Amino acid sequence: MEINGKALVPDVSWRKLKHAPQNLIIGTFRSLRHPNYRLFFFGQLISLIGTWLQNTALAWLVYSLTKDSMTLGIVSFLGSIPVLLFSVLAGTFADEHPKRKILIWTQAAAGVQALLLAVAIWTGNATVVVIGIANFLLGIVNAFDMPTRQAFVVEMASKEDVTNAVALNSSVFNTARLIGPAFAGYIIYALSIDMCFFLNGISYIAVIIGLMLMRFDRVQVRRRASDVTRWSAMKEGIAYLNRIPQLRSIMILVMGMTLFGWSYIVNLPVVAGHLLRGGASVYSALLSANGAGALLAALSQAAFGSRFDPRRMIFVGLGVFMVGLVALSFSSTLLAAIAALVCIGWGIITFFITANTTLQRRTPDELRGRVMSIYTLAFAGLFPFGSLFAGWLASHFGVADAFRFNALVLLGFAVPTYLFLRKVPRLRTMPREALEALLAGEQQVFQAEQISKG
Repeated sequence: MEINGKALVPDVSWRKLKHAPQNLIIGTFRSLRHPNYRLFFFGQLISLIGTWLQNTALAWLVYSLTKDSMTLGIVSFLGSIPVLLFSVLAGTFADEHPKRKILIWTQAAAGVQALLLAVAIWTGNATVVVIGIANFLLGIVNAFDMPTRQAFVVEMASKEDVTNAVALNSSVFNTARLIGPAFAGYIIYALSIDMCFFLNGISYIAVIIGLMLMRFDRVQVRRRASDVTRWSAMKEGIAYLNRIPQLRSIMILVMGMTLFGWSYIVNLPVVAGHLLRGGASVYSALLSANGAGALLAALSQAAFGSRFDPRRMIFVGLGVFMVGLVALSFSSTLLAAIAALVCIGWGIITFFITANTTLQRRTPDELRGRVMSIYTLAFAGLFPFGSLFAGWLASHFGVADAFRFNALVLLGFAVPTYLFLRKVPRLRTMPREALEALLAGEQQVFQAEQISKG
């Protein structure tokens, strides 16, 4: 439409509006243009549905055997403590060996663990002690799998698409988190609880096949120098993060969220059984609601993550999570709990995706395995302590008071960190020369320290 020769509604705007949905979909899934990442994406989707079958069944099995929230925390502790002990060591292996081969071995080992646990349940030998040992062994596998998988994303996609790829990884995880518990509830009701473990075991075949079909033009592996010890290689990644205040602040928030935030999931069976007076179906509904919020966060980050200010989104995610946690503590109906868990899922995944991608984009290739192993330690290695503390709080003071206390502690982490970050420059707004010197100089400083030590 024109008046006096001037277009009131330019045609170009209409064309952009017309193709906006298509462009949004393409942008959301742009990492799938990489063949290797595409194989990983669909293999993980199948495998992670099986993982959530097992996670749901395991928590409900332990709670059914003991009716004790503290035991839930202990079993979770045993599954996570190996990540604390071995993840930084695993990061050095991820930097020194082909990541694809490491992942084939870890995925195969996890599948065998699930099948052996299914056999133990079938034969009536699945005591709490056996379950605890099995969870500990799986934790050792995860200690090597998680940092390697995190660092492998850039090799499968690209550094430019890392934000989208990490968000899509999270969307896969949370799609499985949404579907898996619902399937688990049905399988437990209609078939048996041991079938969840069996199906998880065979689901690993999909991701192993995907990994074996991947093709790389050249695998770049940085071999550790003969005069550099394994311990020194581990410290190199720690020193890098410690010298950059912006990244160090992110790690502090990740540790706080792991210890006092993420552990809420340990007490969801208690919320279902005690606060809401429900059974396995109510527990599955709570997990599915939590997964729906997390999936929404992952997809929104995949579509718009590159447009958002990372520093702002870290605190937005943290704030929404805290509000949701407090709301859950006051929930007395299933509908209220579902609404709170959608907010919790959105907040925590938005937080972790933003923290993860910020670290990956600001880390040199030769240190990525070690830096992501430290992230894994903070993200999952500290989880057992948060689980134990969450179980202890819930058993002594009630699950509602435990949620409120953790939200208050997280506020204590968030406020001073926010005030500190306001005083330091953003990495992306620093002068290019200063940023390159900061990133490249860490390696030189470390080498100088090693020379001075002889």
